[in-house]
Amino acid sequence: MNKKIRMINLILSSIILIVLLSGTTLANTETEKLLQDIIEGKGMQADSFTYINMGNVYFSLNLYEPALAEYEKALAADKENIFAKINQSYALYKLDKKENALNNLSQITTENPNNAFAFYLKGMIFKETLDYDLAIAEFEKVAEILPHNDKLLAELAQLYQDNDQLIEATEAYIKMGKVISSPHILENFLAYKENATVFLDLGDYYYDAGMMEKAIEAYKKATQFNEDKKSIAIAYYRLAVVDLKGENYSQAIKGKALSQKTYPLRIKEFTFDHFSKAFIEIGDMHYHGGNLQKASKNYELAIQLADSNPISSEAHYKLGLTYYRSEDYENALREGETALGINPDFLSDQERLIDLLIANAWSVITHQDD
Repeated sequence: MNKKIRMINLILSSIILIVLLSGTTLANTETEKLLQDIIEGKGMQADSFTYINMGNVYFSLNLYEPALAEYEKALAADKENIFAKINQSYALYKLDKKENALNNLSQITTENPNNAFAFYLKGMIFKETLDYDLAIAEFEKVAEILPHNDKLLAELAQLYQDNDQLIEATEAYIKMGKVISSPHILENFLAYKENATVFLDLGDYYYDAGMMEKAIEAYKKATQFNEDKKSIAIAYYRLAVVDLKGENYSQAIKGKALSQKTYPLRIKEFTFDHFSKAFIEIGDMHYHGGNLQKASKNYELAIQLADSNPISSEAHYKLGLTYYRSEDYENALREGETALGINPDFLSDQERLIDLLIANAWSVITHQDD
C-alpha cells in the first residue's frame, strides 16, 4: 500500500507536472479511488503530498482559496516541498495576487535554474495576461531544459505566431513536422523578412489608431535598417511629426534634419512647410499682441522647419520686423537681407518696409561711428 501511495503522490503532486509532460486529465477513476483511500485512511498521518493532492482536487474545481490553504498546509509539513511551492504560486495568481506568484516562482528558478515547472508556470501567467514577450522568454527557458517536449513546442510556436514572430513560429512547426505537407506555406514564412518598410507601415497603423507609444517604437525600429533609405527617411519624418505634436520642438528639428540627410524627400506630403506656417501664424499672434519675445521664438522655429524658399523668406522677414520693433536694428538688417536673398520676388510688395529696416539699421550704425 505504501508503494502505491508514493506512486500516486508522484503522479498527482503537481498540476504543472501533469499538464506539461502528459496533457492528461487530473486523475482517472482508479487513481481517484486510490486518492480517496489515502485521504480517508485510518491511523495514517497526513504528509505534505496528501495536502498537495487535496489542494489539486480543490484547484480542479476552481476553488482556489481552499486549494491555497491545502498547499500552505503542505509547506507547513515540508517547507522545502517544491511541488507545494509551485502549486501555491498558481493558486495565488488565480486569486489575483500575480506579483506574489511571480516573486515566489522567481525565487524558485533562482535557487534551481533547472526547474522547468517553475519557468513553465511563469510563462503561463504571462501568456494569460497577454505579455507575450515575457511568456516567450519563460517558455524558451523550459525548451532548453526539456528540448524534446512536443506539447511545450506547440505552445511556444503558437506564442511566436500570436506575437507576429513568424520566422520563429515556422522553425518551431518545422521541428514538430507540422508544415511538411504545405511547402508553399513554409516558403512564404521563410521569405518574410523584417525591414524598414514593414515597421514603417506598422508605425503608420498605430499612428492612425492613436497608439502613439507603439507608433514611435515601430518608427524607431524602421530607422535601424540600412537598405531602404526612403522608408528610413519617412520614418524619421514621422517621428519628427510626433515630436512636433508633443511640442518637443528641438527633437522635431533634429528629426527633420535626419530625414533630409538620409533621403531628400521631394514628395509634397513630406514637407514641414505646413508646420512652419503654423508657427508663423502663432508668431503673428504674439507680434500683434506685443509679446515680441514669444513672437521671435515662433518665427525662429518656423525658419528651422521651413522646406520651401517662400515660407523661409517670410519667416526671416517677420523675425526682422520683430527685431526692428525691439530696436535691435543690426539683427533686423540681417534678417531683412536674408529674406530678400532667399526670395526677393516674394517680398517685392514689401520693399518699402525692408528699405526702412535697412535705413534705420544703417542710421544707428552711422551714429555709433560718430
